[in-house]
Amino acid sequence: MKSLKVTLIAAILAITTTPIASAAPAAWYVYASKLNGQKICAQFSPGSGWYKYSNTAYKTLGECNYYGRG
Repeated sequence: MKSLKVTLIAAILAITTTPIASAAPAAWYVYASKLNGQKICAQFSPGSGWYKYSNTAYKTLGECNYYGRG
């Protein structure tokens, strides 16, 4: 019975002291069209007709839209 209590206490301590993983949202990048140079902000490549205009990663779409305008 005593070993069960010790095991339970150890398990509770292991669970409560484990750092919680927090997932950060994907960064926003400025992409330009290969066809006409139009710029957009996206978290992932819009496709093969686009290239990454800048390697600067923005935290929000608002920042990307502001700085991505050329």
